[in-house]
Amino acid sequence: MRLTIILCILLTTPIFAMYRIELHPVYSKSNHHAGYAAKVIIGDPEKEFRVILDTVTPLIWVAGASCSIWPSNCHNKQLYPSSCSRFKGTLSHNYNPKRSACLNAYEDNILINSLDGGRVNFSNSLFGTPSYLNWPEWENYQEIDGVFGLSALHVNSLIKGLTYAPLFLKMDINPLKKAIRENELAPVISIILPALDSNKTAMLTLGGRDDKLCDLDNERNESLTASRNRYNFKFLSIKMNNTKFSDKTVTMFAYPNVINPYISVPNEFMGKIVKDLKAQMDPTTNKYLVNCQGSFEPFEMFTPENKYIVSPKHFIIKHNPNDTRCELAFKNFEGAGKKVVLGIPFLHQYCVTLEPRSNRINFAPII
Repeated sequence: MRLTIILCILLTTPIFAMYRIELHPVYSKSNHHAGYAAKVIIGDPEKEFRVILDTVTPLIWVAGASCSIWPSNCHNKQLYPSSCSRFKGTLSHNYNPKRSACLNAYEDNILINSLDGGRVNFSNSLFGTPSYLNWPEWENYQEIDGVFGLSALHVNSLIKGLTYAPLFLKMDINPLKKAIRENELAPVISIILPALDSNKTAMLTLGGRDDKLCDLDNERNESLTASRNRYNFKFLSIKMNNTKFSDKTVTMFAYPNVINPYISVPNEFMGKIVKDLKAQMDPTTNKYLVNCQGSFEPFEMFTPENKYIVSPKHFIIKHNPNDTRCELAFKNFEGAGKKVVLGIPFLHQYCVTLEPRSNRINFAPII
């Protein structure tokens, strides 16, 4: 009887594959590191696109025929031939006041090659091509054809900022979310972004954790606020050198953003560290510069249960070997509330693992 029960459990428990997908650094026109891209294949015949990973947007889209409306935005971009797939309607998404998009939505097969020689197959999945795009940074990315959105996988309600045609009320607009809901993919997604000089491969892991690049024995977790698209979690205070910031009158949130080259912090904290480090704004780039030979302390963030420490080597950036002035990779947070945006400097220190069904985000030191 006991053996029968065990066999029944094994037969009814899904066996998920784990896919390790290589990510490639993305650079701006000034040749500064700006994000990470995956290669996806769409349609039949297959066509490959480089899409920048984005943890604050829920949609997957690539350049299409409407690019002819704004040629400068589509220079050297791969274009999706919309005649090859099924048109499903239009939708728009307002990410923030400075970023919005109107998309023509299509249904087609999306494939991603994994490092073990296998393929992730998102058959009959939704994605878009922009008919209108308000996103100044888009023109600054080199060799990028679109966006691979990873946000809102933990949100069961309608996605914030998305205007639906009635058809989309009953459809999954993100292939990963659809695969997780239909038990085709384990609800675990990891983003591992080692420092560029580490000679380690950046990785997107679908369906599991990466114990080769991440110190899982020291993994820590935070509860997500499920009402938002972003992966918001509470923090209590931040610190660098003798500068501390906290505000007990409000609830403060932090969230990861893989296309933010900075750690964005509240204005009060930013002003203090600029003064403490004697940083100066470069008027031509709007970036803060410090003496490369200066003495720097780690950046620390405290949550109700955990403490996270980011080494100065990740936020004091020397762009050229002979530079005497280095970039301070911090910026003011632009928006409402007292938020910390954990951009690339933080993500060079910690692996991020999303568990959308458990409303949890995990951070493990990169080995």
